[in-house]
Amino acid sequence: MIQVVTPDNEARYRDQMDQAFRLRHRTFIEEQGGTIPLTRTRARSTNSTISMPCICSMSTKARCSATSGFLPTTRPHVLSDILPELCIEEPPVGPHIWELSHHCIDPAHPWGRRATRTIASALGAALVEWGLECGVTQFVFPIDVAGILPLVQLHFQPVPLGLPCKIRGRDMIAVMVALNELTLPCLRRLRGSQERVLAAAARPAFLHS
Repeated sequence: MIQVVTPDNEARYRDQMDQAFRLRHRTFIEEQGGTIPLTRTRARSTNSTISMPCICSMSTKARCSATSGFLPTTRPHVLSDILPELCIEEPPVGPHIWELSHHCIDPAHPWGRRATRTIASALGAALVEWGLECGVTQFVFPIDVAGILPLVQLHFQPVPLGLPCKIRGRDMIAVMVALNELTLPCLRRLRGSQERVLAAAARPAFLHS
């Protein structure tokens, strides 16, 4: 099952988060040239960062094969402070709208391409499970233009927040997607299992205040 790592429990997942950061650095800095800057340092996260590192066991070793981070739009985030040019108007803000950030799958997974697809669908299902159980109705995020069609096929109902922009050689666009009861069954069918993948729908303490 996939754990939810929040500022309240991060101390229990230092090894997993260290692996997740290395995967993010390799994906977004080394491979993509910093198109989407990292919003956390290796040593510590912001006080509102939530992460979902996906750890796969391989005999006696464990490997972080995927990770996602997300932030409340009521606090500074990528579309508000780093890539505001992707939005024609002010980006949507609200306690029920969160920004998905640094969602990445390790393409070099030793179990092959099929395992990578399974991990991707499991991580997507975890994000939707968490959102539906914590009152999140939309996610916003920057994405490659080519990534919109898969979102449509998964019933995420993507809505562009601006026009495509060329950012460090990549055609990027900001979108808002909806979470609904159709999305989760679709993701579960994709991964071939109706079982829950999220360990717990942990809601960080700062949202209770």
